[in-house]
Amino acid sequence: MKPPIWLFLPIILLSPTAVLAQDAQHGDPCKAMPAAGSAAAKNFLTFEAFEKELRADITGQDAIALAFLVKFPLPIRETGGGMISLTNAAALKSHFEEVFTPALRQQILTATSDDADDVDCDEGQISLAEGVLAIIATDRGYAISAVSQNGTVTPETYYVCETQTHRIVVDTVAGGELRYRSWNKPRAVTEAPDLALTKGESTVEGNRCGTPVYTFKSGATEYRVEGSLNCYPTLETYAPPKGATGRLEVTVAGKTADAWCY
Repeated sequence: MKPPIWLFLPIILLSPTAVLAQDAQHGDPCKAMPAAGSAAAKNFLTFEAFEKELRADITGQDAIALAFLVKFPLPIRETGGGMISLTNAAALKSHFEEVFTPALRQQILTATSDDADDVDCDEGQISLAEGVLAIIATDRGYAISAVSQNGTVTPETYYVCETQTHRIVVDTVAGGELRYRSWNKPRAVTEAPDLALTKGESTVEGNRCGTPVYTFKSGATEYRVEGSLNCYPTLETYAPPKGATGRLEVTVAGKTADAWCY
């Protein structure tokens, strides 16, 4: 009696970990995952896992859970061409309904990574749902890097803050021109701004502290935004208020009024 032929064949055992790593690599649109089995791959959130969490968070409208899938600051381009930036999880929660509208959520939920029209990969960045979400691979996995309500990648954001009475954004428009916009509180940033100025100038003040300063003019009025507090002394009597990140100065006919930015 001849022994079964399988006794002479090499036996290759694949561990469950190896099989899962291969499956994860197969579902990696940008091939950005670390090598299977490497230490870096152990804690890498795969695109398949990212997409599953994204759908659950969007369906449940869970802004806090979604924050774990976001790389902050998160720029948002609005349908009318405006742009804001969300700096942290609290800002995402506050503006979730304004940013992720029912129509936008539906577009994300109907998109699939298996459809070439819904997902595109270019030099490590994924465009999902026909450009609604820009997704990058970080050292921990995939993360949302930008949201576009009209399918266009957002311009660059320089500074976002709010005073006691206004919300302020300093960003760029097409061609890289510097822009200033402000909304009177409590108006939503999804509405047209109360003031929009372009052709601004950007400078850096202070040889050692390096504070970015953005200046805009409208007739005899000048708006000056300090994008940090690097140059302010730390003495208690001179220190900016707790939580302040910058300052706004408005000069009209030689008279200046200022306000702290938060």
